[in-house]
Amino acid sequence: MIKVAFLAPVALTLAACGIVPTPAVPIPDAEIPLTAALVSPNSVLYSSQDGLSGASLPSVLQGLTIQGDAIYLSRGGTLRKVALYVRAELPAGCTQVATLYTCPASSESAQNIGSVTLTPGQPVPFTLQGPALDTAAKKGTGYFGVQVLEGQPIDTESVRLTNMKAQARL
Repeated sequence: MIKVAFLAPVALTLAACGIVPTPAVPIPDAEIPLTAALVSPNSVLYSSQDGLSGASLPSVLQGLTIQGDAIYLSRGGTLRKVALYVRAELPAGCTQVATLYTCPASSESAQNIGSVTLTPGQPVPFTLQGPALDTAAKKGTGYFGVQVLEGQPIDTESVRLTNMKAQARL
C-alpha cells in the first residue's frame, strides 16, 4: 500500500511535465506535388491538401511527434534532401499556383518540423516535431510543405508522406 501511495504523486508529476505519451493515432497519407518552376532552396512549397484531415488527435496535447515514411516519386529528377514544414492554415501572403502555395523560406522558419534525405522510390523513415506541428494538431488542420535542400525535382514528381502515426505527450 505504501508503494502505491508513493507512486501516485510520481505519476501525476510525470503527467504534469508532459512525459505521459498518448496512444499513437494514424494520420492519412499526404502528397506534396512538385513543380520545378516553384521549388528552390529559397522557397517552401505547400500543398492545399489538409494532411491532418480525418485524424482524431487529442485537443489538449503538447510535444506532438509524427513518424512515418517519405517516398520521393521520381521521374528523373535529382531531389536528395528536403526540409518539411506544416501550417495550421493555408498561407494568405504567399503565391498560389493552382493547388500549390509558394512562400519565401526566410519567412517560414517557424513552420519547420524536420528534414529527410530521400531515396527515389524507396520509403525513408522520418520524425516530425515542433511548435508548428502542435499548433496544427490543436486546430485539426495541417498543410505540409517542402523546401529543397539538395538536388532538383522535375515536373510531375512528388514527395509522399505515408505510414504516419502521431503521438503526443499529456
